[in-house]
Amino acid sequence: MAWILVAAFAVLAVAAVVVIRRGLLRLEREVREAWETLATQLGKREELMSRVIELCGRLMHEEPETLERARMATLAVLAATSRADISALAAAEEQHRAATGELFAVASGYPQLATSTAFAALAARTDELDARVAARREQYNAAASVLNLRCAAFPHRLAARSLGFRPVGLLP
Repeated sequence: MAWILVAAFAVLAVAAVVVIRRGLLRLEREVREAWETLATQLGKREELMSRVIELCGRLMHEEPETLERARMATLAVLAATSRADISALAAAEEQHRAATGELFAVASGYPQLATSTAFAALAARTDELDARVAARREQYNAAASVLNLRCAAFPHRLAARSLGFRPVGLLP
C-alpha cells in the first residue's frame, strides 16, 4: 500500500514539474517577444533620431556638443539594445531623453528649424515613437514581472531553479 502512495506522489510530482516547466517556457517566450518588439521600436526611433541629428547638423554649426551628445546617446541605446543589457539600456535611455530634449530645445531657437515643416514632422514622429517605446517597455516589464514572480513563488521556484530559469531585469 505504501509503495502505491509513493508511486502516486512521484507521478503527481513529475506532472507538476512538467506543467510548471511549460508555463515557465511560455513566460520566457513572452518576455523574449516583448524584448524583440521593444528593440524594434528602439531601432526605429534611433534611426529617426539619426535623421533629426543630420537635419539639425546642417543648420546648427554653433552647437557641435549638443549634436554629439544626441548622437552618442543614440549609439548608446542601440549598443545596449543589441547586447540586451537591461541596466545599460536604462542608463542610455536616460541619457537619450536628456540629449534629445536639449537638442529639440536648442533647435527651436533656430528660425530655419522652428518654421520647417520637415523638422516639425520629424519631431512629431519622434514623439510618436517615444510613446510606442514607452508602451513596449511596459509590455516587457509586465511579462518580465510575471516570469520573475513565478521564479520566486513556491512551487515554481523549486522547478525554476532546477531547470535553469532565472529572473530577468526590469526597465525603469
